[in-house]
Order: sequence, then C-alpha cells, then structure tokens
Amino acid sequence: MRYSLTYALVVASLGTGLVSPANAHIFPHHLGTFDGTAGAAATDLASVAGNFGWIDGTDADWGDTHKLAVYQFTLTKEADIQLSFSQAVALGGRNGLNPGFSLYSGLVHDPSSPGGPDHDFSAGSIAIRDTDSGGAITEGAFRALQDWRITNESDPAVVPPSVLTYIGHAYDGSQDYGSGIIPGGDGLLDHQVVQNFHLLAGDYSVFVGGSDYASQFAAVKGLGISGTISVVSAVPEPETYAMLLTGLGLMGAAIRRRKAIDDFRYCGAKQRLLCPF
Repeated sequence: MRYSLTYALVVASLGTGLVSPANAHIFPHHLGTFDGTAGAAATDLASVAGNFGWIDGTDADWGDTHKLAVYQFTLTKEADIQLSFSQAVALGGRNGLNPGFSLYSGLVHDPSSPGGPDHDFSAGSIAIRDTDSGGAITEGAFRALQDWRITNESDPAVVPPSVLTYIGHAYDGSQDYGSGIIPGGDGLLDHQVVQNFHLLAGDYSVFVGGSDYASQFAAVKGLGISGTISVVSAVPEPETYAMLLTGLGLMGAAIRRRKAIDDFRYCGAKQRLLCPF
C-alpha cells in the first residue's frame, strides 16, 4: 500500500517535531493489575489517527502502530475476562471509530527506559521487520493476527525486542477488502466490540484501532476510544478443585451410608427373604 509515503511522512515529522511523542510512539494505557476477583473492572480513554489502524495489520504488508492505541493489564491469577472497546469523544478524538483489537501476551518496553518508547521506525524495528518479513516491504511492525516484535532506540544487540504473542482478536462489523471476510467480526456495525477470553496469570497488551479498511484512502481524522476490562469470573486454584472433589466424595459416601441404613430399616419391617442382605 502506501509504504513509501507513510515512511517519508513519519520520518520527516519525527525530525521536525511535528508529531508529539504520545502520537508518534507507543505509550501504553495501563488498565491495572487484577487478582481474578469477579466484578473487578477498569476503563480508560484513548484516541487514534484514522479509522483503519487495526484492520491494516491484517494485510500482507502489516500495519503502523502510530495508528493504534495500546492498553496493558496484568493478571496475578487465572481468570475469565471481558474486553470491550467503543467509540468515544476523548483526548481530541471524535466519535466514529469502528473498533478492532488484538490481544497479546507480553509488554512493550517502558517508555521511560533509556531507549525510550517502542516504535516502528527505530533502527532495531526496521531490522526486525526486514528479517521477519523475509525482506518484503512493510508499512510498520504491527501484525493483527500473528505474533510480532518491535523495539525502541536501544541497541537491539543489547536490549531484546518486545515480543507480542498473539492470543485472539475481535472487530466491529465485517470486512472483506478482496481476500475474503476477515474472521473475528461481530457482524454488527455499531461502533463497539466485545470479546471474552480465558487467560492465565501474566502480562497482556491490547492494540486497538479502526477496522474500516477503505478509510485509509480518505482524510485521516482523530477518533476517540473507550476501553474497558472486566473480570467475568475467577478460576479456582488447583487446591480449591481438590477440596471440592473431596467434599463431593464425602457427600457421596454419606448419602450411600444413609441409604443403606434406610434399606435395612425398611427390610426389618418386611419379610427378610425379600431383602438383598
């Protein structure tokens, strides 16, 4: 698609200071740490440039993280969680977003680290893109449906890149830009998308952007996002399962013993020859 133009504009903007750090690189929105307690939830607002950032990461030349917002959260225990994203008037963005998102295990580099925030056009990220794409032209590092890597301005030989391991995705509506319907759409274009996941304890990242593929060829507008995580239910620890099974076993034994006593009493009032003991 528009690799050369995109690359030139981003590099020029970075060089002249026309792109603010929050828009140029990855500054995650932290939703918090959750211990699996059902009902726990958090919401944060973000904004993105354009309505195509997420869907662009589903095609052959990947996508640019500058068109996405990033949310992070941590689970200290296994849990079932729900992620929901919707249009919002927020942080300079207007309504109109058709949200799509991908969930990954792993985190990007801390923006306050010596190498700064991760971005697609650092020397390390460009080298990673060249390697992982087999030398093909790419618009950025973002891959919506697969594992991928990105890094900051640190020496990649010294500081390992961020590794995002794909878990799942969902998006608003349904999209087919010529290669077939992209899976994961909710089929209802209503500016929101919701999806549940069963997750182990760990650190997670969510990349969120627009899912309107055709809009990348129109004027880019700032669009707002409201992102929410909710813990739907906690998953019992193995010890809890063991206690539950033990309790069920004891209950079963008690029921069988009570039944045997009742049978004996019943037979005592009848002819013993008709009883099984």
